[in-house]
Amino acid sequence: MHGEEHWRCVTGSGLALAAETGADRDVVFLFGLLHDTRRENDFLDPEHGPRAAAFARELQAEGLLPLDARRLELLCTAIGEHTRGSTSDELTVGTCWDADRLHLPRCGIVVDPRLLSTSAARADGHHAAAGLLRATPPTWIELLAP
Repeated sequence: MHGEEHWRCVTGSGLALAAETGADRDVVFLFGLLHDTRRENDFLDPEHGPRAAAFARELQAEGLLPLDARRLELLCTAIGEHTRGSTSDELTVGTCWDADRLHLPRCGIVVDPRLLSTSAARADGHHAAAGLLRATPPTWIELLAP
């Protein structure tokens, strides 16, 4: 439920939202890729976000993430706090969280528009597009295309 297909769907939704919000596309892409990588199960695992943020910092230390310090902090904030149910005025963080929340219906959860950070995510078109992505998740190659 929180595996690679979900990561690709969140990445696709995030990139579509970023085109409207002006969010940092690289951070949004990396959020989609990494946000659930440290889940221990598909149910209650409230610390998976902080573990995934620590993993992102490890990747950065190894030279595997092409982010400066400011962008790494945005990524780690987005990943580390994505499970808290908050919203963010910071466009990149909010875009990341919205991309993930648009896929809550796969878990039987109705998306609460009050918990979406961006007006772009609150638009009906992105809810429908998220459903289409879940039906046919894009490949990583498709997501990397400009």
